[in-house]
Amino acid sequence: MASSRRVDGTCPRRVGLVLHPTRDVGPALGRVGEWAPAAGVELAAIDDPRVPGEIPRRAEDALAADCDLLLALGGDGTMLSALRLGGPHAVPVLGANLGRLGYLTEVDEAHLGVALAALADGRFAVEERLVLRVERRDAGIAFDEVAYNDVVLSRVPGRGQAALGLRIDGQLLVRYASAGLIVATPAGSTAYNFSAGGPIVSPQTRAAIVTPDAPHGLFNRAVVLGDEERLGVEVLPASSPVALEVDGRLVAQVEPGWSMEVAPNPWPSLVVRLGSAGFAERARRKLGITDPAAIADYELAPES
Repeated sequence: MASSRRVDGTCPRRVGLVLHPTRDVGPALGRVGEWAPAAGVELAAIDDPRVPGEIPRRAEDALAADCDLLLALGGDGTMLSALRLGGPHAVPVLGANLGRLGYLTEVDEAHLGVALAALADGRFAVEERLVLRVERRDAGIAFDEVAYNDVVLSRVPGRGQAALGLRIDGQLLVRYASAGLIVATPAGSTAYNFSAGGPIVSPQTRAAIVTPDAPHGLFNRAVVLGDEERLGVEVLPASSPVALEVDGRLVAQVEPGWSMEVAPNPWPSLVVRLGSAGFAERARRKLGITDPAAIADYELAPES
């Protein structure tokens, strides 16, 4: 089942700003500050000394509550922060990359003005992205975590291999001795999952990608799960301690006997899309995909 897409057609009237914590965002903030009053847009931001004094400040967990859109100025980490703030309120996020790769972001800093003009004219679309929910228990207490990019279990350096058992809807699939395991959303498939040899998956797909990291054994393939399947992961008795990370944030260090379940979250995240560039063009450009030299000029060669 593909994610849905809607064309908005109206200018957002209240925009929340999410900033990279250390990067110089001054020029980008200046551009946004000039655009907003001309477009009839109110701005809001989390308390930050870099934000001009005339922009109202809000508590982090309240920033998205009555905003029409969040604007993330930074990179992929800033985009993930904005998704975490906007997701529970069904507020879409537009990411502007102020750094290097910025795979999750929609525009780079040089095109921020063009993006703002498109917002003012309502020339943008909003797409849904699959989100994963992690359910776990620590010391008898239930915890839920939401992952927009990936959930990673990794061995603690110097403590041996991670031994993990995987079940799908309660049925055993495989047991790994490995460096760890990555469970990625389609949008996050280009991050750690890609580095570990997992597939690149279109972000419009509703699926979870499960990829072992340096596994020992005959079965070393990634597995793609449907949007109604639940993945159970157990840390086996023979395992060393394992670190649990969600979207790059260390959540816990767990011991043998611990388990978690991962399934699609009831609500998706929403991202703003501009223009017609699709998954293939973005993957090729941002991941630096190139053709072999022998066929790179094939389309330019005259017909024989």
